[in-house]
Amino acid sequence: MRDATKISDYFYGAKTLFIIPLYQRKYAWQQKHCVRLFEDLKKIHKENIYSHFFGSIVSTKANEHEDDLLIIDGQQRITTLSLLILAGLNAVANGDMQKGDEDIEEVRKNYLYAVRRRVDRQIKLKPIEGDIEAYDALFSNNPDEFVKNTGITSNYLLFYQMIKASDLTFTDLIESIEKLIIIDICLDSKDNPQLIFESLNSCGKDLEEADKVRNYLLMSLNPSEQEDYYRSYWSKIEKLTDGEPTMFIRDYLTVENGTISNIEELYFDFKKYDEDKHIVRRDLLEKMLKFARYYRQITNGETGNERIDRKLKQIANIGTTVHLPFILAFFDYADTNALSEDERFEVLDVVENYWARRIICNYPANALQKLFSTLHADIIKIYKRHEKREIELTLPYSQILKYVLLKKQGTASFPNDAEVKEMFPARQIYRIPISYRYFLFERMENENSPEANDTIVPKMQTGEFTIEHIMPQTLTPQWKQELGDDWENIYDTYLHTFANLTLTGFNASYSNHSFTEKKEGYIDRKGNKIDGFDNSAFRLSNYLKHCTKWTLDEIKERGEILLQNFLDMWPMISTEYVPLEKEYELVSFDDDEYELTNRKILGFRYRDERHAVNTWKEMLVLVCKFMYNENPSTMTYVATKDFWLHEEGNRDRSKIADRCYVTSSCSTYTKRSILNYLFKELGISPGVLELEIAPLVDKVTDLEDE
Repeated sequence: MRDATKISDYFYGAKTLFIIPLYQRKYAWQQKHCVRLFEDLKKIHKENIYSHFFGSIVSTKANEHEDDLLIIDGQQRITTLSLLILAGLNAVANGDMQKGDEDIEEVRKNYLYAVRRRVDRQIKLKPIEGDIEAYDALFSNNPDEFVKNTGITSNYLLFYQMIKASDLTFTDLIESIEKLIIIDICLDSKDNPQLIFESLNSCGKDLEEADKVRNYLLMSLNPSEQEDYYRSYWSKIEKLTDGEPTMFIRDYLTVENGTISNIEELYFDFKKYDEDKHIVRRDLLEKMLKFARYYRQITNGETGNERIDRKLKQIANIGTTVHLPFILAFFDYADTNALSEDERFEVLDVVENYWARRIICNYPANALQKLFSTLHADIIKIYKRHEKREIELTLPYSQILKYVLLKKQGTASFPNDAEVKEMFPARQIYRIPISYRYFLFERMENENSPEANDTIVPKMQTGEFTIEHIMPQTLTPQWKQELGDDWENIYDTYLHTFANLTLTGFNASYSNHSFTEKKEGYIDRKGNKIDGFDNSAFRLSNYLKHCTKWTLDEIKERGEILLQNFLDMWPMISTEYVPLEKEYELVSFDDDEYELTNRKILGFRYRDERHAVNTWKEMLVLVCKFMYNENPSTMTYVATKDFWLHEEGNRDRSKIADRCYVTSSCSTYTKRSILNYLFKELGISPGVLELEIAPLVDKVTDLEDE
């Protein structure tokens, strides 16, 4: 490695190419960054600044036989500087910049060419595929040959315009550039490029997490493997995720680990996953590509099956992705086990049903992130339990899914008909998140009709279709009179409910016109005929065509009709599955909504191995010992934090190992919190622990020393 280096010295090398590895991201400097660089260079010239730090560049020899360098970090700066110099050279050639005293050809040879190379390529910088075509085209100095709509071309043209507008000569520009100083980190064969890369990118957000994952996957390979794997796998993954693979990788990792990564930690979580699993690199990339194809099918509704695709698009209209890990895992299971179209549709329909009922009942969405991350694994556990006890389970996947969802409690529970009937009449639909509105109005309008209008959501998004308040948001004296003496209470209760809302293409015109005008139509101030509900093609307006007034009676009656339509479309689910265990309830530890206080534990299963216990304290200590045996160094480190895990013992603590004690004289609730804390610290999915709970008739007191 070397110290501070002049940028001119770095570029010098008549045989050296700067190769941007295929695993690097495309050129991505924003124009504001180019403006800042150009302004810095003007300042260097004007104030005769001696030197200016331009960052670090990390490179390694491409091979042992040539001087070519692989640019591991700093490719954005090298590319930007090359674009600026090329713009200056072309501006001089076109008469748009004064030459000054600089030797044009010497600059061209030193900065832009490797003139002594006899084969392959002489242009010094070799960007990645997709950028190289745009970069090379600039050398023609012919705008007609430039590649349009690329960052390379856009920034070159920006530099060219700034050069034309400035009073810098080419000599001024080059002298200022030559005052740029970099830290040149040229790795030896013994250096680990991945560790260098991690240290350079651990403190900032310069790279997307997917960029870091890509570099990790490809950087350890030799150049020929890098190109092969990039073209065969990574470039396809990027295309399937529309060039934004970060969230896909997060969902893929959730499927694999059963835990949800923070975006900021995604790269390190992926690295740990890979190191723990020891999957052959090609096999791992093949698996990721397979799941990327599922991801594309799910998010875009592109399975090729019209019925399935419509359901996927309907679910996508909800505007959330928390269910993606479950559907990804299910798609893989469905393909592996050749599930029928009906079974696949049924599973997706249950997911939609779950969402629709929860939206109406105003259940929090944040409770579902964890649920969906482990839902498939919970279903598979039931199948494995039957296999272990050699009891055949012939019920389809959808029946087990329903069983697992119906077991959920608290904010994760599946709302029943009574809850929906209670919440539907007064639910303020107009005030829920806009994507929820799109989803509900599309489904309530189309229901399950084979002639459904698939343009409703896109047209709502563009404003062509809008939601109309039948009783308007601003009441006129006429409206108050028609509503009656109780108009204020009716207005406050029903204004934003489903019963008072419909779809229209004339929302801006209806305003607070009377109900008769909204229904039959009217002539506006410009003399235009405005159609009313009577002429509406929307099913949601059909009831209104039979009304002569809009009062509390009509609002309630329409609300009942819509409620029944809702229940017909999303009926309450039931399951035929009867669990094997009759003597106890088996509860996954990651089911946060399940109440453990005042319940007696009979045993637990850790990584599918059963252990009988008599108390919660015994369970806590045993699980901690298992975790210690798996990862003693991390448990020892956590003990140094002196938070629930400690280095020293006392009468309230139980020994796990030397210099590792756990707080154990505490409530069941606290014991649960301790284990959740340790699972998070060790990166272990809480789903590896299942609890055998005695029936409610065997309640016990939640004693402090239990």
